[in-house]
Amino acid sequence: MSRVALITGGAQGIGAATAKQFLLDGFAGVVLVDRNAERLTLEASALQKFGRLEMIVANLAEESTPARAVAFAIEKFGRIDVLVNAAGNTARGGIADVTHETYKGLFAVNVMAPLFMMQEACKHMVVAKSGVIINVGSMIAHGGPPNLATYSASKAALVALTKHAAQAFAWEGVRSFCINLGWAFTEGEQEMQTQFHGLPQDWSKGIGAQMPSGRMIMPNDIAELMAYLVSPSAQMMNGTVIDFEQIPTGMFRTHPVLKGE
Repeated sequence: MSRVALITGGAQGIGAATAKQFLLDGFAGVVLVDRNAERLTLEASALQKFGRLEMIVANLAEESTPARAVAFAIEKFGRIDVLVNAAGNTARGGIADVTHETYKGLFAVNVMAPLFMMQEACKHMVVAKSGVIINVGSMIAHGGPPNLATYSASKAALVALTKHAAQAFAWEGVRSFCINLGWAFTEGEQEMQTQFHGLPQDWSKGIGAQMPSGRMIMPNDIAELMAYLVSPSAQMMNGTVIDFEQIPTGMFRTHPVLKGE
């Protein structure tokens, strides 16, 4: 039977690329969740030619969103086979300067929302005895610069939740994964680097040229990995945390970009 996916953060970047990939792979439908109504509408319109797609405008920081989003997917398609938690808050905040507001915002979107999205989706997946959950984490879960301490903590929490979900629902036919994403070029990253850090519009070209592959990670790279994880070929994998990065974990100091070479 054709599958249905629910994807948060679907208005751009990884969420949108994954939606396209799933539809190309023959999914019966995809539900996109995002708080940006304008972007979501534009993306949904562009993706309609690849298959059936529904969208729901909702703020993941609101406690009611997970139940509402899953109920919407069930109403439209009658099932949910794959949940992708791709939405993320990347606000800066270190131990020395993070505010309560920033902390709450980071954990609301990066931890609370995925947790309760999993809870709601699994209510249906365990009945079907089948399902796949993919959480988009970050290499920063291993550590990172001081101004990303709170973000790092939220992504480390997401890794732990992924493993717990894998354990809790393994015998119910539900598999869970976390992809710790390295430095990727997305619309959100473009805005952060140009507006917050003051880099030029073409910053990614110079940074990408210094990467081992000669380019930065792109959304379609992650979408193709997700396509594998939800496929029968990955059936024997569960609770797996994948560091999707060009630099081996723990070897950041040798990175020529960070050394300024």
